[in-house]
Amino acid sequence: MLENIRISFQSILSHKLRSILTMLGVIIGIAAIIAIVSMIKGQSEQLKQSMIGMGNNSINVVYQQNGGEEEGFHELSYTTAPPISDETIESITSDPMVKGVSLYHLAEGVTAFHLTNSAYPQVFGVDQDYFNMFPIRITEGKALTDKELGSKHQVVMINEDARDELFPDGDAINKKVEINGMPFRVAAIFTEKKQDESVYYGEYGNPIFYLPKGVWPLIEGFDAPTQIAVQADSSDHIQEAGMMAADLLNASLPEAELEKAEYSVTNLQEIAEEMESFNQAFALLLGGIASISLLVGGIGVMNIMLVSVTERTREIGIKKALGAKRRVILFQFLTEAVVLTSLGGILGVLAGCGIAKLITVFYPMPFIVSVPAVAGALIFSMAVGIIFGLLPSIKASKLQPVDALRYE
Repeated sequence: MLENIRISFQSILSHKLRSILTMLGVIIGIAAIIAIVSMIKGQSEQLKQSMIGMGNNSINVVYQQNGGEEEGFHELSYTTAPPISDETIESITSDPMVKGVSLYHLAEGVTAFHLTNSAYPQVFGVDQDYFNMFPIRITEGKALTDKELGSKHQVVMINEDARDELFPDGDAINKKVEINGMPFRVAAIFTEKKQDESVYYGEYGNPIFYLPKGVWPLIEGFDAPTQIAVQADSSDHIQEAGMMAADLLNASLPEAELEKAEYSVTNLQEIAEEMESFNQAFALLLGGIASISLLVGGIGVMNIMLVSVTERTREIGIKKALGAKRRVILFQFLTEAVVLTSLGGILGVLAGCGIAKLITVFYPMPFIVSVPAVAGALIFSMAVGIIFGLLPSIKASKLQPVDALRYE
């Protein structure tokens, strides 16, 4: 076997250009498959992190009415939640699955603003716990201090989309913004701070406003949080941690209250399964298209091996005259075909990884190389060599020594 591999490399190196052109179909096919699988896996991971885990293994536990959509989705407020006891929060935070908890207010809608380009500006009433889970990066002005976040000062931090719409001239710091008729001073402009720069969170263009949680009663008339974010210790525990928190919160509600509204979380498992199903179908479709290149490459390998058998007819005749058996000749040419396609497979894997990495530079998403895909591609490239190299190898093994020696 080692001798056959050595002879194969000698033959390939003696016809470098021909060998490269022969491998090109295999290289393109394997590269396309590896790049496609890597992109789909990277996109799937990006969606899981940004949509399912909110970018940092977090999930929202939402208080909403039973049997319908949340009230006020198109207005400024959500269903008013009852007060949450410190004992309930302590029970949630003491669970080993939970890394952090943030109680905050969220309202969205267009009724409080005169905005033209965005569907739903979002207004948050937050404290420092929220920013521990969802950090932001200040681009102008000064971030609100812990003292300000815990006060009833009418100050606000707005994102760049809100600044661009409310203050087209770009000068927003210390200017006034009215929210539900209440004036707020703009203290800072911010942008989202990515937890992982390889994750693309998307640019939705929604104006976002962060107010101190203590000032919320001034604009809504109640101070109980409408949203609870629970951060799990890992992505595997996101759903479980959210359901645990929802159960504890519902257990603290009176029975009469539970009949009207309750805390709930999105079924992330269903979302993940739907995403996985879509990605698999998409991968099969694109993989099937890329496999056409492998078929073309296999035909090229068969063609060049037939040419090689014709060129080396006298060599085959001499080996047979010296006592070489049919299987020795067959395995020699079959090994050469497998080595040729395997080299193409290796180069294809490297090219595919390079293409996938290059794409992540222009379209930010995680760069993930699928080990099973790489192993499958290499095995498949070897199989192409065996399948398409078998006919030329059989032809070589069937040559008669006398006819081969007389061949010119």
